[in-house]
Amino acid sequence: MTSERLKLLSVSALLPTENRPEVGVFVQRRLEALAELSELDVLRPVPYFPLLRPYRPARLPRQASGSTLAVRDRAMFYLPGVLKQWDGGWMEACVAPALRRRLDEGGLDAIDAHFGYPTGVGCLRAARRLRLPVFITVRGVESVQFGQPRVGPQLVQALRECTGVIAVSEGLKAAAVAAGVGDSQIQVIPNAVDTQRFHPADRDEARRRLGLPLDRPLIVSVGNLVSLKRHHLLMEAFARLRQASPDAQLLIVGGPQYEPTYPHRLRQLASRLGLRNAVRLTGAVPPADVPSYLQAADLFTLASCREGSCNAVLEALACGLPVVVTRVGENERHVQEGVNGFLVPVDDAEALYRALHNALAHRWDPPAIASLLPRGGWSEVARRTVEFMAGRLVRRPATPSAVPCQMTGSRASIPTPSAD
Repeated sequence: MTSERLKLLSVSALLPTENRPEVGVFVQRRLEALAELSELDVLRPVPYFPLLRPYRPARLPRQASGSTLAVRDRAMFYLPGVLKQWDGGWMEACVAPALRRRLDEGGLDAIDAHFGYPTGVGCLRAARRLRLPVFITVRGVESVQFGQPRVGPQLVQALRECTGVIAVSEGLKAAAVAAGVGDSQIQVIPNAVDTQRFHPADRDEARRRLGLPLDRPLIVSVGNLVSLKRHHLLMEAFARLRQASPDAQLLIVGGPQYEPTYPHRLRQLASRLGLRNAVRLTGAVPPADVPSYLQAADLFTLASCREGSCNAVLEALACGLPVVVTRVGENERHVQEGVNGFLVPVDDAEALYRALHNALAHRWDPPAIASLLPRGGWSEVARRTVEFMAGRLVRRPATPSAVPCQMTGSRASIPTPSAD
């Protein structure tokens, strides 16, 4: 490679939209920083199935996010809810025409695929015929996919044969190595926090902006309304906490995702536990509003059963907020017991209650909490990403032979609506 800026095509199905501005913000932030250091185009595959899930392109919410990314949507046929082992093939059929067009328009040094399956697998297959390098970023869900019989082998093979792998946490790297990916293939580059937005601020002023009472203990949790975030377990622990702190309030910031009945279950649980006036589900909020919720809180908590590198935890710490979180993902690397929070086991409502109770009674130092986070932000993440890619491209081996596809029939014959 020369000192010229890399020509990259980033591929991610998870990016914010006008209807879902909170989804995939961590991907968007890295791409925005990467665009400052490279010639970057972004492709967003949009899954569709005729009649059941029509194709609807959706652009980044520019006014809400301030994003300058140029995102090109392309329809990706798929089968909703079934035959997930075929999704890598559907992704290949979606991505291949975009690669050929990008090559015709001005060349391409590498593909930057976000999430191992199906995006990474599909991008590797599409790129192989064109002898294009592929980098795959694993972000958390892969730790479960490694154990899925029909998906795991495809994912491991793609991670072995791509030009390089970026893991957002040491735990994800360890999971990939345990699954059979070479240690030297993987570079850990954690997500960053935008400290221009997430920083300590006046708590009462933040509460006034949000219309929240000034005189009640406030616990905030930020996470999509899906069961792996264990909001139901948090409610059970909070119900116990209310016996000791009857004025305490809980705000759960996040919208529904792939479990449409879960929010209703949470509301039913709140009613059954007598928490209807103490627990508020805000729904999805614009990313620009999330700092205010954290700055208004006395305590942050997240009871997840699985995480990679959880940005919500890092953003809370950047706001000087103590955290009570489970021992998953990178949490143990960021939380120092009694200094910036407490760690609890997964699925232990009693331990969570005790930690919440102790945290509310503890005297914390918000500026000291915020100062513990590493500095550098997304620009440093982008710099390390480009450095890793450039180094691997210099010494990359010849393109490996084709990976057999797990599908039958011709993918090229699938009707794809115009998406440009």
